[in-house]
Amino acid sequence: MLATLPWDLAHDLPWKVFTNPATKWATQPSFVVGEYLFILLALAALVHAWRSGRAHMLAWVAAIVAGTANDMIFMALPLVDNFWQAQATIMVTPRLPLYIPCVYVCFMYLPTVSVWRLNLRPLPRATLTGLCAILFYAPYDIIGAKFLWWTWHDTDPPISERILGVPIGSTMWVIVFTATFAYLLNRVIDRDPKLPPRRLAIGLAVVAGLSTILMVLQMSPIQALTGGKPNAVGLIGVVALYAAIAIWGIRQSKPEARRPLDRILMAAIFAWAIVLPTILATNDPATHQSASLHQTYGECHVEATDLTGASRYAYVCAEDFDEDYSFGCLDALPAEGSGWYTVCGKAHTDFPLWMGTVMALAMLGALIYAWMLGAFRPPQQ
Repeated sequence: MLATLPWDLAHDLPWKVFTNPATKWATQPSFVVGEYLFILLALAALVHAWRSGRAHMLAWVAAIVAGTANDMIFMALPLVDNFWQAQATIMVTPRLPLYIPCVYVCFMYLPTVSVWRLNLRPLPRATLTGLCAILFYAPYDIIGAKFLWWTWHDTDPPISERILGVPIGSTMWVIVFTATFAYLLNRVIDRDPKLPPRRLAIGLAVVAGLSTILMVLQMSPIQALTGGKPNAVGLIGVVALYAAIAIWGIRQSKPEARRPLDRILMAAIFAWAIVLPTILATNDPATHQSASLHQTYGECHVEATDLTGASRYAYVCAEDFDEDYSFGCLDALPAEGSGWYTVCGKAHTDFPLWMGTVMALAMLGALIYAWMLGAFRPPQQ
């Protein structure tokens, strides 16, 4: 079995640090657009943070550090190693595209600082941040899975329950992880808003070091209450609880006036709300192919047991798998034991449903972020 750690440069694999975007466009055009969209959005967030002061810069740096660390931890642990990224035009390692840290910045920094504008109490501030994070992340999760921007493990229990191809576990993780990140970050800033250098360093270490740990501690009892794996009941419960706390806080909030600098974030949100639905509307997943690391190909029904005692199949096999890709565009199936191979996209089975859901999420997200950022309030004097 091929096991590649996230920081392993794996010189034996046919990956490249840089790939010509035109070459990548030939096999995954949607991915090229998505990759550079998130890089540009993260740069826009950096400009906003730089011009807004130390608290915002701490939020930006903490998002990229805590988010990337979380991704690498998950890829390194067999217990949760259940996803494989496609090869982007800019790769840091064979398993880590450069745009992934930028995605973390987008769905962690943007909701965190947008919620700040409402002046909520600590707990409602954190729960609302988690809900706004998934509102931003969900269209990306739906589109990315459909167009092979990554692939999932075929039989891993925590990601077996899915909606529009997206594991419910992924959705719950984004909500809980971002809320935890926001709560820790806000506690650091609330204690000393001036954030002298020593406080900045301590704050970054606390947020980056504890976000993933505290998220796992919260997810474990949630999964225990839902039969050992995330499902729709658990997701509804988390959303309902977080929403109730957020609404309670909003009723007592005193939103601040619109800040001129926040026009940068508004532009980023509207770019996201326009580009992602356009990607879905103008691309055919059946024409996409992803040559990258995937779940190891091998014999069917070979069971592997993780540290918790839960079992899953060790290999993906052509005779028995249920994923949104196929091997139909290949002349031959992958060799047994190979982890690097090509998978082929599948045509839409219900395009109106996918399109309608992404459009609805984009429109709702744009409205909520616009409201939080003061688009409907008078500007600062």
